[in-house]
Amino acid sequence: MQVLVSELAQSEMETIVPDRSYPVWSPYNAVDAAEMMLKVLRAAKTQNHTS
Repeated sequence: MQVLVSELAQSEMETIVPDRSYPVWSPYNAVDAAEMMLKVLRAAKTQNHTS
């Protein structure tokens, strides 16, 4: 287990470069995602009531 953990830590260190910026996703202004989530929730609610 310890070998796997150290290998994972090593591989993660190779992907992160110091002094570089990385994009971070934020839910703010994610209008399309919110609309899709509402559609799915409404469909699930309708499906639960008809079962």
